Amino acid sequence: MDAIEKHISGGSLACLQALRRRAMDGALPIYLVGGPVRDALLGASLKDLDFAVEGDAPAVARELAGEVGGRVLTHPQFGTATLLLADCRVDLATARQELYPHPGALPLVAPGAISDDLSRRDFSINCLALPLAERHPQVLDPHGGVGDLEQGLVRTLHRNSFVDDATRIFRAVRYEQRLGFRI
Repeated sequence: MDAIEKHISGGSLACLQALRRRAMDGALPIYLVGGPVRDALLGASLKDLDFAVEGDAPAVARELAGEVGGRVLTHPQFGTATLLLADCRVDLATARQELYPHPGALPLVAPGAISDDLSRRDFSINCLALPLAERHPQVLDPHGGVGDLEQGLVRTLHRNSFVDDATRIFRAVRYEQRLGFRI
C-alpha cells in the first residue's frame, strides 16, 4: 500500500486514505481494483483510482464527497459512482455479478462479493484487488493476472468474453500496444 500511496497525491491520496480508514474501522469491505493495482505492480504511474465496495458504492461515494469534496455522478443501473475532484477522478463500483442476456447487450447486474466482481472483468491483468482493510494487504489474484503480467499477456477470462462485450477487443489491442504485451 505504501508503494501506491507514494505514486499518488492530492485528491487521489485523500480518497484512498479516507476509504482505507473506513475499511480498517470494519465498516465496509473496500478494495482497490483493476488498473491501479496492475499499474502499481508494473511500476507505472497511477492516474485514476478504481474501488469495489461490498455494499452500496454510490452511498459510499456521496459520503466520501462529504469528506474530501468533489462532485458525484451515479449510475444506479450498474451500482457505480464517480467522484470528480479538481485533480482526479475516483470510480466506486458495488461489487457485483453480471449476466449478458444476449451478445452486445448491457449486462444485468446484481450485488455480489469481490470474487464475483473480479470474475466479471475483462482480462486477467485487470482481475486484481487490494483489500483496504488489511494492514499489509496482499494482492487478490484469482485468475492468474500477476503471472500474465510477468509473461506480458493480455488474456480473457472465458470464451464468451468478446461475445458478451465486443468493445473488449479494442481494449485488448490498447493494452497490447500500451504495455507491449501480446494477446
